[in-house]
Amino acid sequence: MAQPDDDLIRGFVRGDLESSRQIDVWIREVLRHRALGLGDQAEDVAQEVRRKLLVSFREGRFLGDATLRTYVWRAAQHAAIDHLRARRIRPQLEPLDEVAEPPHPAASPERAVLLEERRVIFRRVLAALGDDCRTLLQMIAFDELGYAEIARRLGATEGAIKVRALRCRERAAAEYRSVTSSAVRRP
Repeated sequence: MAQPDDDLIRGFVRGDLESSRQIDVWIREVLRHRALGLGDQAEDVAQEVRRKLLVSFREGRFLGDATLRTYVWRAAQHAAIDHLRARRIRPQLEPLDEVAEPPHPAASPERAVLLEERRVIFRRVLAALGDDCRTLLQMIAFDELGYAEIARRLGATEGAIKVRALRCRERAAAEYRSVTSSAVRRP
């Protein structure tokens, strides 16, 4: 027989095995879907969902407007989407150590020139962004803070921070295209 939602929540927060198993079943129902293509990373995403649910339940965010199963499904869906977005974006980033550090003296002259060009482009793109974008992107890329923590520090909602980050990335990408296209046109 199924446990009432309130009992499942209390059990999950206490670490009750049966409650945890039931919530894990609901999480896996979402994350095992082939369209997501999480593969080996499904367990990492599931762990993130468990962490978010634990925080949410402790803070009393589940209001009972929907069933607990629906609430867990939504949390799993959002975590999977966030993971897929991060996975799609991260491979496009260049290693920061190559951009930020000067070339090693023993590096080939061609590599040294390429690294210097990257640094110049990186500086131009950053200079073209406003202080707000530079600060936000630094918090995301260098400080590796999550949106919730950034929102708390900046006194904004998590959704607002996600929108700002998207707009800053779009501005940076447009500036990058502008800088690199103008570099190509030079004689």
